[in-house]
Amino acid sequence: AAAITANAQTASPKLIDSFNPSIVRSVYEIIRHIPLNEAKQIALARAIEQEDSLFADLLRKEQVLGTKSHKTLSDLRKKNLQTILSENELDQYYRGISDTDAEALAVIARETINPQINGGYQDGKFIYASFYKIYLESKVAELKYADDPARLKTALKKIREDEFKVLLDKSGIVATDELKGSRAWAFKPNTPVR
Repeated sequence: AAAITANAQTASPKLIDSFNPSIVRSVYEIIRHIPLNEAKQIALARAIEQEDSLFADLLRKEQVLGTKSHKTLSDLRKKNLQTILSENELDQYYRGISDTDAEALAVIARETINPQINGGYQDGKFIYASFYKIYLESKVAELKYADDPARLKTALKKIREDEFKVLLDKSGIVATDELKGSRAWAFKPNTPVR
């Protein structure tokens, strides 16, 4: 069989030939965000088969899955991803599944803050870039550190502090989590862009 490519990620022919279509689709939903070799694709497929088997067993017993069963399945998926993927691959996957929401929130931030500072096109680009990174990296942190509230709080604080500093240093814009903006100094066109 020929390899299938989508979003520049190739699904292994062995994966496609060895597993049922629903498993292949579940693996595809992961590899469309991160390039993985055949061995990792197969490992994911086997892990998903186990998850699906547990899902069927729980559904057979409960008829309708309760909160505890949903958490069990969610924890198993997270454990499987952490076991099979490297930390960088896991981060990239989390970024991939969070990208659309981060983009939408960054647009809201730009459209809210830019008028407050009478900003122009370039100001909007700076606001968008900083808030996109804040929202994207915050979501990655939330997914990674959901079981460690102290580490999550520290990571979220650092992401915001770092990116608000970049925004100020690059554009002179002071912004807050509440989407309030002010200008510390006027942007100069020859200021280096990140």
